[in-house]
Amino acid sequence: MIEFLFADINIGFAIALCAVLALATLEGVGMLIGLSMMNLLDHISPIDLDIDVETDLPTGGITPLLGWLCLNRLPLLIWLVLFLTCFGIIGYTINYVLINNLSINLSEFLVYILSFISSLYATHLIGVPLSRLLPKNESSAISNSSFNGLIATITIGTAKQNSPAEASLTDSFNQKHYVLVTPDCDNEEFSQGQQVVLVEKKETFWLAIKFNQ
Repeated sequence: MIEFLFADINIGFAIALCAVLALATLEGVGMLIGLSMMNLLDHISPIDLDIDVETDLPTGGITPLLGWLCLNRLPLLIWLVLFLTCFGIIGYTINYVLINNLSINLSEFLVYILSFISSLYATHLIGVPLSRLLPKNESSAISNSSFNGLIATITIGTAKQNSPAEASLTDSFNQKHYVLVTPDCDNEEFSQGQQVVLVEKKETFWLAIKFNQ
Protein backbone atom coordinates (compact mmCIF):
# COMPACT_ATOMS: atom_id res chain seq x y z
CA MET A 1 0.00 0.00 0.00
CA ILE A 2 2.83 2.42 0.86
CA GLU A 3 4.43 1.70 -2.49
CA PHE A 4 1.16 2.51 -4.25
CA LEU A 5 0.68 5.76 -2.32
CA PHE A 6 4.10 7.08 -3.33
CA ALA A 7 4.31 5.51 -6.79
CA ASP A 8 5.32 7.77 -9.67
CA ILE A 9 1.78 7.68 -11.08
CA ASN A 10 0.46 9.10 -7.81
CA ILE A 11 3.12 11.68 -7.01
CA GLY A 12 0.86 14.62 -7.94
CA PHE A 13 -1.96 13.35 -5.74
CA ALA A 14 0.45 12.75 -2.86
CA ILE A 15 1.70 16.34 -3.19
CA ALA A 16 -1.89 17.64 -3.14
CA LEU A 17 -2.73 15.81 0.10
CA CYS A 18 0.59 16.80 1.68
CA ALA A 19 -0.22 20.42 0.77
CA VAL A 20 -3.52 20.06 2.63
CA LEU A 21 -1.68 18.88 5.75
CA ALA A 22 0.82 21.72 5.39
CA LEU A 23 -1.94 24.32 5.07
CA ALA A 24 -3.74 22.90 8.11
CA THR A 25 -0.51 22.97 10.11
CA LEU A 26 0.28 26.56 9.08
CA GLU A 27 -3.24 27.66 9.96
CA GLY A 28 -2.97 25.99 13.38
CA VAL A 29 0.41 27.59 14.09
CA GLY A 30 -0.84 30.91 12.79
CA MET A 31 -3.80 30.88 15.17
CA LEU A 32 -1.42 30.35 18.09
CA ILE A 33 0.54 33.48 17.17
CA GLY A 34 -2.52 35.49 16.18
CA LEU A 35 -2.09 35.28 12.40
CA SER A 36 -4.75 33.46 10.39
CA MET A 37 -3.81 32.22 6.92
CA MET A 38 -7.51 32.15 6.07
CA ASN A 39 -7.85 35.91 6.56
CA LEU A 40 -4.48 36.55 4.94
CA LEU A 41 -5.36 34.67 1.74
CA ASP A 42 -8.75 36.38 1.52
CA HIS A 43 -7.19 39.82 1.79
CA ILE A 44 -4.37 39.27 -0.70
CA SER A 45 -6.59 37.55 -3.26
CA PRO A 46 -6.60 39.78 -6.39
CA ILE A 47 -10.18 38.88 -7.32
CA ASP A 48 -13.39 39.16 -5.33
CA LEU A 49 -16.73 37.91 -6.62
CA ASP A 50 -19.72 39.86 -5.28
CA ILE A 51 -22.26 37.58 -6.97
CA ASP A 52 -25.01 35.34 -5.66
CA VAL A 53 -24.48 31.98 -7.38
CA GLU A 54 -28.24 31.40 -7.44
CA THR A 55 -28.85 34.58 -9.41
CA ASP A 56 -29.50 34.32 -13.16
CA LEU A 57 -26.11 35.07 -14.69
CA PRO A 58 -25.13 36.14 -18.19
CA THR A 59 -23.71 33.35 -20.31
CA GLY A 60 -19.93 33.36 -20.68
CA GLY A 61 -17.40 35.36 -18.71
CA ILE A 62 -15.72 34.46 -15.46
CA THR A 63 -18.68 35.09 -13.16
CA PRO A 64 -20.70 31.89 -13.82
CA LEU A 65 -17.62 29.67 -13.43
CA LEU A 66 -16.41 31.27 -10.19
CA GLY A 67 -19.94 31.28 -8.81
CA TRP A 68 -20.45 27.62 -9.74
CA LEU A 69 -17.20 26.74 -7.95
CA CYS A 70 -18.47 28.54 -4.79
CA LEU A 71 -15.50 30.91 -4.74
CA ASN A 72 -17.90 33.66 -3.74
CA ARG A 73 -19.24 31.65 -0.81
CA LEU A 74 -16.22 29.97 0.78
CA PRO A 75 -13.06 31.51 2.25
CA LEU A 76 -10.20 30.94 -0.19
CA LEU A 77 -8.24 28.70 2.21
CA ILE A 78 -11.23 26.41 2.80
CA TRP A 79 -11.93 26.26 -0.93
CA LEU A 80 -8.29 25.41 -1.67
CA VAL A 81 -8.20 22.67 0.97
CA LEU A 82 -11.48 21.25 -0.35
CA PHE A 83 -10.25 21.18 -3.95
CA LEU A 84 -6.83 19.69 -3.13
CA THR A 85 -8.44 17.02 -0.95
CA CYS A 86 -10.89 16.06 -3.68
CA PHE A 87 -8.09 16.04 -6.26
CA GLY A 88 -5.88 13.77 -4.17
CA ILE A 89 -8.59 11.31 -3.14
CA ILE A 90 -10.18 11.11 -6.60
CA GLY A 91 -6.78 10.64 -8.26
CA TYR A 92 -5.79 7.82 -5.93
CA THR A 93 -9.19 6.19 -6.39
CA ILE A 94 -9.01 6.31 -10.19
CA ASN A 95 -5.53 4.79 -10.27
CA TYR A 96 -6.43 2.12 -7.72
CA VAL A 97 -9.51 1.04 -9.67
CA LEU A 98 -7.69 1.09 -13.01
CA ILE A 99 -4.70 -0.91 -11.80
CA ASN A 100 -6.21 -3.33 -9.28
CA ASN A 101 -9.73 -3.88 -10.59
CA LEU A 102 -9.58 -3.25 -14.32
CA SER A 103 -5.90 -3.93 -15.00
CA ILE A 104 -5.74 -0.87 -17.24
CA ASN A 105 -2.67 1.34 -17.57
CA LEU A 106 -4.11 4.70 -18.53
CA SER A 107 -1.84 7.62 -19.46
CA GLU A 108 -0.79 9.66 -16.40
CA PHE A 109 -1.75 12.83 -18.25
CA LEU A 110 -5.29 11.55 -18.86
CA VAL A 111 -5.62 10.47 -15.23
CA TYR A 112 -4.60 13.95 -14.05
CA ILE A 113 -7.02 15.63 -16.45
CA LEU A 114 -9.86 13.33 -15.40
CA SER A 115 -9.04 13.88 -11.72
CA PHE A 116 -8.87 17.66 -12.17
CA ILE A 117 -12.26 17.86 -13.88
CA SER A 118 -13.85 15.47 -11.39
CA SER A 119 -12.39 17.47 -8.51
CA LEU A 120 -13.94 20.69 -9.78
CA TYR A 121 -17.33 18.99 -9.90
CA ALA A 122 -16.85 17.43 -6.45
CA THR A 123 -15.80 20.82 -5.06
CA HIS A 124 -19.03 22.29 -6.38
CA LEU A 125 -21.16 19.46 -4.93
CA ILE A 126 -19.54 19.73 -1.50
CA GLY A 127 -19.03 23.48 -1.53
CA VAL A 128 -22.70 24.38 -1.96
CA PRO A 129 -23.96 22.69 1.26
CA LEU A 130 -20.75 23.57 3.09
CA SER A 131 -21.21 27.26 2.30
CA ARG A 132 -24.60 27.18 4.03
CA LEU A 133 -22.87 26.15 7.27
CA LEU A 134 -20.30 28.95 7.09
CA PRO A 135 -20.66 32.74 7.21
CA LYS A 136 -20.73 34.34 3.77
CA ASN A 137 -17.24 34.85 2.46
CA GLU A 138 -16.16 38.49 2.76
CA SER A 139 -12.78 38.53 1.07
CA SER A 140 -12.64 42.10 -0.16
CA ALA A 141 -10.31 44.55 1.51
CA ILE A 142 -13.16 47.05 1.72
CA SER A 143 -16.88 46.57 2.19
CA ASN A 144 -18.76 45.88 -1.02
CA SER A 145 -21.26 48.56 -0.05
CA SER A 146 -18.50 51.15 -0.50
CA PHE A 147 -18.39 50.48 -4.25
CA ASN A 148 -20.94 53.26 -4.61
CA GLY A 149 -19.54 55.84 -7.04
CA LEU A 150 -16.84 53.57 -8.48
CA ILE A 151 -16.45 53.06 -12.23
CA ALA A 152 -17.02 49.55 -13.60
CA THR A 153 -16.62 48.10 -17.09
CA ILE A 154 -19.14 45.72 -18.64
CA THR A 155 -17.20 42.52 -19.34
CA ILE A 156 -19.85 40.19 -20.73
CA GLY A 157 -23.45 40.54 -21.89
CA THR A 158 -25.71 43.57 -22.27
CA ALA A 159 -27.15 45.14 -19.13
CA LYS A 160 -30.88 45.89 -19.33
CA GLN A 161 -33.66 46.43 -16.85
CA ASN A 162 -34.27 43.08 -15.06
CA SER A 163 -31.40 41.54 -17.07
CA PRO A 164 -28.05 42.15 -15.34
CA ALA A 165 -24.67 41.88 -17.03
CA GLU A 166 -21.24 41.13 -15.58
CA ALA A 167 -18.94 44.06 -14.85
CA SER A 168 -15.49 44.39 -13.31
CA LEU A 169 -13.99 47.15 -11.18
CA THR A 170 -10.81 47.81 -9.21
CA ASP A 171 -10.99 49.28 -5.72
CA SER A 172 -8.52 51.59 -3.96
CA PHE A 173 -6.57 48.55 -2.73
CA ASN A 174 -6.02 47.45 -6.35
CA GLN A 175 -8.27 44.44 -5.78
CA LYS A 176 -10.42 43.36 -8.70
CA HIS A 177 -14.12 42.67 -8.18
CA TYR A 178 -16.83 41.21 -10.38
CA VAL A 179 -20.41 42.41 -9.91
CA LEU A 180 -23.73 42.28 -11.73
CA VAL A 181 -25.17 45.59 -12.92
CA THR A 182 -28.42 46.83 -14.43
CA PRO A 183 -29.27 50.36 -15.66
CA ASP A 184 -30.80 52.69 -13.11
CA CYS A 185 -32.91 54.33 -15.84
CA ASP A 186 -35.65 52.63 -17.85
CA ASN A 187 -35.03 51.94 -21.55
CA GLU A 188 -31.26 52.25 -21.10
CA GLU A 189 -28.74 49.56 -22.03
CA PHE A 190 -25.04 49.04 -21.31
CA SER A 191 -23.06 47.00 -23.84
CA GLN A 192 -19.81 45.08 -23.45
CA GLY A 193 -16.80 47.36 -22.91
CA GLN A 194 -18.92 50.32 -21.78
CA GLN A 195 -18.01 52.09 -18.52
CA VAL A 196 -20.68 52.73 -15.90
CA VAL A 197 -20.87 54.26 -12.44
CA LEU A 198 -22.29 52.16 -9.59
CA VAL A 199 -24.95 54.12 -7.73
CA GLU A 200 -26.98 51.73 -5.55
CA LYS A 201 -26.49 48.20 -4.18
CA LYS A 202 -29.44 45.85 -4.42
CA GLU A 203 -29.58 42.35 -2.97
CA THR A 204 -27.88 40.57 -5.88
CA PHE A 205 -26.83 43.36 -8.28
CA TRP A 206 -25.90 47.02 -8.61
CA LEU A 207 -27.83 49.83 -10.24
CA ALA A 208 -25.57 51.87 -12.51
CA ILE A 209 -25.62 54.96 -14.71
CA LYS A 210 -23.64 55.73 -17.85
CA PHE A 211 -20.16 57.12 -17.23
CA ASN A 212 -19.67 60.38 -19.11
CA GLN A 213 -15.98 61.07 -19.66
